[in-house]
Amino acid sequence: MTERILVATDGSDKAGEAVAMAANIAKALGARLSILHVILHGLRAEEASRLAEPEHLVRRVSAVTMPQLERVPSSMGEFLRASQGDIGEMVSVLGDRIAEDAADIARSIGVSSVETRVEPGAYADTILQVAEEIGADMIVVGSRGLGRLRGMLVGSVSQKIVQHAHCSVLVVR
Repeated sequence: MTERILVATDGSDKAGEAVAMAANIAKALGARLSILHVILHGLRAEEASRLAEPEHLVRRVSAVTMPQLERVPSSMGEFLRASQGDIGEMVSVLGDRIAEDAADIARSIGVSSVETRVEPGAYADTILQVAEEIGADMIVVGSRGLGRLRGMLVGSVSQKIVQHAHCSVLVVR
């Protein structure tokens, strides 16, 4: 019986589909849903820019990380210039926002037990580690991610999860 589902998200459209799929399964089975966003160690500015490709995230994150700004940045490039080099804080807040947005989707679908986590590390290894830690019965991942980070859930990462997970894995295509 499936009692705990882990879904990994990077904020992309495909990850959103994975979140919705996981939420629908969790609702149908009465399972708890854990939402995980993994922040890659050493994330560079251009990767962070692709991570926040949905520009609406820029406005929401900049309000938290740079409340002193009179005008909210309209693009990720402008946001990175205004952040004055504190990309670590920006990426952390962005990760929290991605996870919370996914949780909002899951709750709107009707999942009663939703928790979020943002963890640093290598994508596949961190997903597998968290799945073990929480005792996940199922891992749900999207088949594609964002930018260079598209590799997050494509090919080797999803294959590694499928090959090494001690539970069922659903790859949403």
